[in-house]
Amino acid sequence: QVISRNSSDNPIFPATGSIISLTTEISGGPFLPGDIDFTKWVFSADWFVPLFGSSKLVFFLGTQYGVLFPLSGGGGRNIPAIEMFSMGGAGIGYYNTVPLRGYEDQSVGPRPAGTSSIAAYSGKAMTKIGAELRLSLSMNPIPIYLLMFTEAGNVFESVNRANFFDLRRSAGIGARLLINPIGM
Repeated sequence: QVISRNSSDNPIFPATGSIISLTTEISGGPFLPGDIDFTKWVFSADWFVPLFGSSKLVFFLGTQYGVLFPLSGGGGRNIPAIEMFSMGGAGIGYYNTVPLRGYEDQSVGPRPAGTSSIAAYSGKAMTKIGAELRLSLSMNPIPIYLLMFTEAGNVFESVNRANFFDLRRSAGIGARLLINPIGM
């Protein structure tokens, strides 16, 4: 189930407005059949503010929070890894991975005890905060814009073990080039 509100002015390069959503998912529990019982909640809010009265220079602020609660005893040990939260990298090619620039794919989060592996252990709680300063260079025929960003986020083993001040941070500059698929 998704409840959302979108007041942004442009889907490609929003300059004003906000996008807010709450996504919920339930599996099993007292109402549905199956061996896996959990509920998952993800809240996301993005704000866009034009600077200096121009839609070419935009400040973006976004935040995302997620929790996964087991519905039956056992602490959710049988919840599939694909339903857990993972973070890091661009998030491209990995299902249910929250992007966090400056880190390897799925490398942010709690690590299993006694391992020195780069691969992170997924968790049941997640938070991410990001800000960008975006400058539109061209919107037609190909949208191109430059940006400066800062992000912070982490994945936690559970809500009870979450420390929202223990965040992995990154900052940088970049460019985005949005190319439409051929034939569209």
